Amino acid sequence: MPSMQEVGSNFILFFLVFGISATVDMDKLRKQMGNRYALLTGVTLQFLILPFVGFMVVRLFQFEPPIGITLLVVTSSPGGSYSNW
Repeated sequence: MPSMQEVGSNFILFFLVFGISATVDMDKLRKQMGNRYALLTGVTLQFLILPFVGFMVVRLFQFEPPIGITLLVVTSSPGGSYSNW
Protein backbone atom coordinates (compact mmCIF):
# COMPACT_ATOMS: atom_id res chain seq x y z
CA MET A 1 0.00 0.00 0.00
CA PRO A 2 1.45 3.43 -0.94
CA SER A 3 2.46 5.77 1.84
CA MET A 4 0.81 9.13 2.43
CA GLN A 5 3.97 10.83 1.17
CA GLU A 6 3.75 9.00 -2.18
CA VAL A 7 0.06 9.80 -2.55
CA GLY A 8 0.63 13.42 -1.57
CA SER A 9 3.52 13.91 -3.98
CA ASN A 10 1.53 12.39 -6.87
CA PHE A 11 -1.43 14.59 -5.97
CA ILE A 12 0.75 17.72 -6.02
CA LEU A 13 2.43 16.68 -9.28
CA PHE A 14 -0.97 16.12 -10.91
CA PHE A 15 -2.16 19.60 -10.01
CA LEU A 16 1.13 21.13 -11.12
CA VAL A 17 0.83 19.57 -14.58
CA PHE A 18 -2.90 20.34 -14.71
CA GLY A 19 -2.23 23.97 -13.82
CA ILE A 20 0.40 24.29 -16.54
CA SER A 21 -1.88 22.76 -19.17
CA ALA A 22 -4.82 24.92 -18.09
CA THR A 23 -2.89 28.08 -18.97
CA VAL A 24 -2.65 27.21 -22.69
CA ASP A 25 -4.26 29.84 -24.92
CA MET A 26 -6.32 27.86 -27.45
CA ASP A 27 -6.07 30.51 -30.18
CA LYS A 28 -2.27 30.48 -30.00
CA LEU A 29 -2.27 26.68 -29.96
CA ARG A 30 -4.41 26.54 -33.13
CA LYS A 31 -2.12 29.03 -34.83
CA GLN A 32 0.99 27.01 -33.93
CA MET A 33 -0.61 23.77 -35.12
CA GLY A 34 -0.78 25.36 -38.57
CA ASN A 35 2.95 26.11 -38.54
CA ARG A 36 4.12 23.09 -40.52
CA TYR A 37 7.80 24.10 -40.44
CA ALA A 38 7.82 24.20 -36.63
CA LEU A 39 6.01 20.87 -36.35
CA LEU A 40 8.35 19.19 -38.85
CA THR A 41 11.38 20.59 -37.04
CA GLY A 42 10.14 19.35 -33.66
CA VAL A 43 9.27 15.87 -34.92
CA THR A 44 12.60 15.53 -36.75
CA LEU A 45 14.61 16.61 -33.72
CA GLN A 46 12.65 14.50 -31.23
CA PHE A 47 12.38 11.26 -33.18
CA LEU A 48 15.47 11.24 -35.41
CA ILE A 49 18.22 13.53 -34.15
CA LEU A 50 17.84 13.03 -30.37
CA PRO A 51 17.94 9.19 -30.48
CA PHE A 52 20.91 9.31 -32.87
CA VAL A 53 22.82 11.75 -30.64
CA GLY A 54 22.08 9.58 -27.61
CA PHE A 55 23.38 6.52 -29.44
CA MET A 56 26.52 8.37 -30.53
CA VAL A 57 27.20 9.63 -26.99
CA VAL A 58 26.88 6.09 -25.59
CA ARG A 59 29.24 4.79 -28.28
CA LEU A 60 31.72 7.67 -27.96
CA PHE A 61 32.06 7.59 -24.18
CA GLN A 62 31.63 3.79 -23.85
CA PHE A 63 29.38 4.02 -20.81
CA GLU A 64 28.76 1.02 -18.58
CA PRO A 65 25.61 -0.90 -19.64
CA PRO A 66 23.26 0.45 -16.91
CA ILE A 67 24.16 4.06 -17.70
CA GLY A 68 24.24 3.53 -21.47
CA ILE A 69 20.88 1.78 -21.56
CA THR A 70 19.32 4.48 -19.39
CA LEU A 71 20.61 7.21 -21.69
CA LEU A 72 19.35 5.34 -24.76
CA VAL A 73 15.91 4.91 -23.20
CA VAL A 74 15.68 8.59 -22.25
CA THR A 75 16.82 9.85 -25.65
CA SER A 76 14.72 7.34 -27.59
CA SER A 77 11.49 8.05 -25.72
CA PRO A 78 11.59 11.73 -24.75
CA GLY A 79 7.83 11.79 -24.18
CA GLY A 80 8.28 9.83 -20.98
CA SER A 81 7.23 10.59 -17.45
CA TYR A 82 9.52 13.61 -17.03
CA SER A 83 8.63 15.34 -20.29
CA ASN A 84 6.12 17.63 -18.55
CA TRP A 85 8.82 19.18 -16.40
